[in-house]
Amino acid sequence: MDEQNEQNEREDPAGEAACWIGLLCPECGAVPEGEGAKDPSVPCWRCGTVRTQQDARED
Repeated sequence: MDEQNEQNEREDPAGEAACWIGLLCPECGAVPEGEGAKDPSVPCWRCGTVRTQQDARED
């Protein structure tokens, strides 16, 4: 490996920030897709859970 590649690997963090973790389906952990990514009242594409209903139960 050359010096430039080694330097880039040290500077670039591995992976991405988990800023989307709060958007995951609380039941099955699926990443929302399509309209579900923008609207928490859209049922999960995998299990059908509605995030807004789930949030209301937790309060």
